[in-house]
Amino acid sequence: MVRTHNHRPTSQMNSSDSNEYNLLPNKCILLMRMLALPLLISSPLANAQEPSNAASPTMSYEQAVAIQVEGKPINLGNHSATRLADWDQDGDLDLIVGSGEGRLWLFRNRGTPRNPAFQQQQPITAGTQDRWGTSYTGIVLTNLVGDKLPDLVVCHSGNQLTIHENTGSAERPKFDESDLTFEVQANCQGRFDVADWDSDGLPDLITGSFGGKLMWYPNEGRERLPKFGRGKPLSGISLAYNSHPRLLDFNQDGRIDLLLGVNWGTVSLFLNDGRQKNSLDKSRLLQWSEGATLNLREENGDDTTPELADLDGDGVLDLISGGKNGRLFFMKGVGIAARVKTLETLLAQHAPQLGKTLRDDATVRQQIFGVLAALQADLAGGLVPDAQREQLFERLAPLAQQYPDILERSKFNLKTSPHLPLLAGQYWVVLLESLPESASNRRRVADAVDFQGGYRRLLVDFGILFLDNNTATPEHLAAMHRLIAAIPRDVWDVETVTVADWLGPSVNTQKIRSRSGINIFALPLGRPENSFANDAPRPGFTDVYLICLAHELAHNMLDTVGKKNRPELFERKFECLAQAAGPQVVYRAPKSLGIDQAATKANFRTIGAWDGEASTWNQAWKDYFREKKQFDRAYTRGNVQFFLDAPQEAFATLANQFFADSQLMLEFCKVRWDAGHKSNINQFLLIADYLSEGNAKLNFYVMRPGGDLRVTPVHLSRDAQGRITQLESNESIAKFNYQDGSLVTQFHLQSK
Repeated sequence: MVRTHNHRPTSQMNSSDSNEYNLLPNKCILLMRMLALPLLISSPLANAQEPSNAASPTMSYEQAVAIQVEGKPINLGNHSATRLADWDQDGDLDLIVGSGEGRLWLFRNRGTPRNPAFQQQQPITAGTQDRWGTSYTGIVLTNLVGDKLPDLVVCHSGNQLTIHENTGSAERPKFDESDLTFEVQANCQGRFDVADWDSDGLPDLITGSFGGKLMWYPNEGRERLPKFGRGKPLSGISLAYNSHPRLLDFNQDGRIDLLLGVNWGTVSLFLNDGRQKNSLDKSRLLQWSEGATLNLREENGDDTTPELADLDGDGVLDLISGGKNGRLFFMKGVGIAARVKTLETLLAQHAPQLGKTLRDDATVRQQIFGVLAALQADLAGGLVPDAQREQLFERLAPLAQQYPDILERSKFNLKTSPHLPLLAGQYWVVLLESLPESASNRRRVADAVDFQGGYRRLLVDFGILFLDNNTATPEHLAAMHRLIAAIPRDVWDVETVTVADWLGPSVNTQKIRSRSGINIFALPLGRPENSFANDAPRPGFTDVYLICLAHELAHNMLDTVGKKNRPELFERKFECLAQAAGPQVVYRAPKSLGIDQAATKANFRTIGAWDGEASTWNQAWKDYFREKKQFDRAYTRGNVQFFLDAPQEAFATLANQFFADSQLMLEFCKVRWDAGHKSNINQFLLIADYLSEGNAKLNFYVMRPGGDLRVTPVHLSRDAQGRITQLESNESIAKFNYQDGSLVTQFHLQSK
């Protein structure tokens, strides 16, 4: 970065300044000091010596309404990036906007904290300067230099960031024309925020870009004299196009989260999961109050510049955004109390004929499912404190007794009431997620909705809601319980198991939202399936209903739980795929980043497997693998090309053999090894290593048609690197040698 030389030196912090935030709750100190977002009802321009109550976050919002001045919608004519702050310290939030032509605008609020009324725009200036370039411009107000007053920070002219010191007062901000300027990533164009990302006490820069890449610029200076270092990718996030970052403690847990608006009109939330420093979890999308994904593209003409603040003073954060066309929009945040009241009202109005109403009235259906989906989104997002969760449960649980024909577990008529099993299921999910995870709380949920027998045991013992319109037999439920109980609890994470065919056709359009879920086949218990290829030592017949359950549970093992808890095994999955695919298929480094298409295509051209025409690539790719024994037998279940194209299936498919007959799978891998197919044993060891959780004990399984399950412990030995070197079962002793890395180079199997 390049720093200009026209910045006027500022005074050093005096001794009294060190206590200027000592009245704030501990977890709010950092955010009030470093963030320019008005997460708290008071503004970043407010006197930070006074504590402030945080408004509640939410994942769902009412439809967009144009923000007006004197009865006319605001329209800056090109682009608008929004901020809210109490500019003049009169107790309400004013609107601050960076335009698409280098200008900054202030819309003063002359209404009240609950009823904003914005005046005509007036320019924000720094001395005589009233323009910063001629393109997209972003603005942040936060203290970076000088005293504790928020300074004017402007991102402009493609890749420039300029800081102007506030030399005025809290009530009358005034910015010095002298500045401090830095360079950021190309095509940033005003997409930025300021936050102490590395928790070192100094505010850093986080920038977006036209292409979508996010960058973090650590502050390597000192307090009140920033110096931003070389940019680094922010958690590998690149969401095209026009990525506008907002950094804030969204769920109020003391960790900085990321809100990201993009070109397509959506807003993504990345929560900081706290596993390690600056670790952002997978994204989730903000939504409309009826449950659909929030999208502003029709309103703002591409681009979304999100800002959160409690603009209407109801204690719930609202969403404000500009966009490419220069218009500004307000989306009222919908809080939990309002949602519960809406649900109660809808049930009271329509309960006698709710099944028919949901079938025939799309509006009512959208409203009632939307309320439940919004509640689930906030619960899953960790946005509801424990005390409020208990209150939510106490409010919702009695509804099941009040409307037992709708909300308690029962078998619904899918012809007359096709949506009721889905409504009941979504209600159960919300009840379950409203309480902290514990067996006693699961029993409270089971009692509230009258779960009995096998349904109750699945819920209480494992936290699984089985949604099947009460179609499964007791034998189904007992066999499911036996299988799940035999799998280590810490290796999977599933909250709902659905059977779509038993829930009816409405499940195709009305999804059940849960923290995590799988769907299995609608089949009778006892139908056989041979999970092994014809070159296996013997058939391995198992129960297709149960092996489907094992397969789907495995989807929520390595690729979800394991990706966080056993990242080295997640990487090994792709090493196994690369080994099975052979040398012509090139993976990136690390291999979990997927196939290097350019290098792979170059190899295919060299060996004559592709003519270099883009239009023929897909067919050439398929032809390379089709009906070739080396690729048909490189993976334990099917041609390796399927798993290269769908790597999410690569681990789950191993469960089909491992849970059908683990010993047979081991012997099958030895047959393939001896035939020159060296990759199968590494696939076996991948699932064995994962299910053993890195320990010396592992279960072997034999599951037969009808659900008969035999579980036998086996013993593992490991080397200093944790690699499995020996596996001793009742039938055999297997020994493995390695050179470098995690893939086996020698494999011996001896029968006992």
